[in-house]
Amino acid sequence: MSMRARLGTKVGAALLVLPLLLGCGCCAGPGLIFDEIFGGQRHTFTEQDIAGDWTSDCGGTVSIRADGTATVTDLPIHRVRDDAGGLRETKAGGEYTWRIVPESGDTDQEVRFATPQYDEEVFSAHAERDWTGFDNLEYFLSTPSEPIYCVLSR
Repeated sequence: MSMRARLGTKVGAALLVLPLLLGCGCCAGPGLIFDEIFGGQRHTFTEQDIAGDWTSDCGGTVSIRADGTATVTDLPIHRVRDDAGGLRETKAGGEYTWRIVPESGDTDQEVRFATPQYDEEVFSAHAERDWTGFDNLEYFLSTPSEPIYCVLSR
């Protein structure tokens, strides 16, 4: 193999690996492309797909009913640092309403959970990236240092 061919191969490999090493935040365009290639895609879902009982791998449960209501129990949704430097976790719990927000532009389809009294969104979830179709929901648990994605599964 010629020196020029070897150099071209090394440059090509570096261009493929660099976005993975830097992560999606440093190079959004290539990172998103690699996320699609290696992480699957977000599939659409319907009301019938999400009705039922869900358990989060971060703790807590969500029971989604077809009438647009849901019962949430001890679902961690936010972590903040307390005065002593430890983490304090905020959990959602109680009765909520939900609605599906369609995909638009660069935003994925979501199911949004809100307080029934004020229609204030508390948390939202979208389809977990997968190659085979819709199975699980994924939601963002905000923390002081980095995001954590929690998976809701049946």
